[in-house]
Amino acid sequence: MTWWDRRMTAQALGGVFVALTLILVLAMAPLSLVVAGRAQAAGLSATTVSGTVWRGRLGDAAFGGVRLGDVRIGVSPVALLAARISLGFQGEALRGGLSLGPRRTQLRDVDADLSLASLAPGAGVIGRVRLRDFGLALRGGQCREAEGAVALDQISLAGLELPGLSLSGAPACAGADLVIPLSGQAEGVDVAGDLRISPGGAYRMGLTVRTNRPEVDLALGAAGARQTLGGRQLQLAGRLGVS
Repeated sequence: MTWWDRRMTAQALGGVFVALTLILVLAMAPLSLVVAGRAQAAGLSATTVSGTVWRGRLGDAAFGGVRLGDVRIGVSPVALLAARISLGFQGEALRGGLSLGPRRTQLRDVDADLSLASLAPGAGVIGRVRLRDFGLALRGGQCREAEGAVALDQISLAGLELPGLSLSGAPACAGADLVIPLSGQAEGVDVAGDLRISPGGAYRMGLTVRTNRPEVDLALGAAGARQTLGGRQLQLAGRLGVS
């Protein structure tokens, strides 16, 4: 081995040692330093933060105004070296991953079981929102990619419980908005519509309900649903947040 080869080998080993040292330092850094920075700017917050970047815990966490509860969290130190935050999380009702970079936010492989009343307070629809393998990529706050499955069940519509009704669909991006088509059937009830969420967190849900059950039709009419040839049309709007 020549002098030049030995010098280059020493430099390479030195670079590896420096990189590993930086990763170790980042892994042992307080998680609060990460949450107080880019994560907080992207909408991730918590009442209490404990532990390290490698293994920490967020107490009463929320993301984008949606309450997540207590969440166990681990951030990739390697991603921090590239000025990105890449973390995995597991909470009371959800698990998945979140990546934060310059002007880019990405949710990946999210499974969740959340209350619709918490996600969309005052919507006029009560139920459970279930996400399976859900993914969402935002750039500059605008929807760029969406995947997975979304379902809404245990539904009460216009104050009337509808046992057995489950609405489901696959999320997609439409311009800057996230759009989720929803459809489903139960005894005497057929529902179709979509949910549209804008970058600012405002939502609009349009539902068309066809039914041969007088009590359902009466409740929808009392809630302001307009009668059309295709069925009762109900328009709901509001902002994502905490009830």
